[in-house]
Amino acid sequence: RQQSQLAVSRVAKDAEARGPEWLRRHAEPAHDAPGTQSVLLRQRKRLIAAQLGIAPETLSRVLRQLRERSLISGSGRVLNLLDLNGLRALAGA
Repeated sequence: RQQSQLAVSRVAKDAEARGPEWLRRHAEPAHDAPGTQSVLLRQRKRLIAAQLGIAPETLSRVLRQLRERSLISGSGRVLNLLDLNGLRALAGA
């Protein structure tokens, strides 16, 4: 089911929607901040970009834009989701 959702997302949504959607799908409760969610990047960004059907540079740009809009924070392998409603709106959900 997850594969079919990913395929539909790749066709119907642009990179600015796919990135937030992927983050929301992979969110887990943050261990260091109760009541918040985070994403642990278990794969290299290059592989995540390939799953989303975008170039690695595009994924980096999308993540930078989300940081600039204060929707996410963090760098490296842990991203904190600061505004789930904002991410949901961008994802078109």
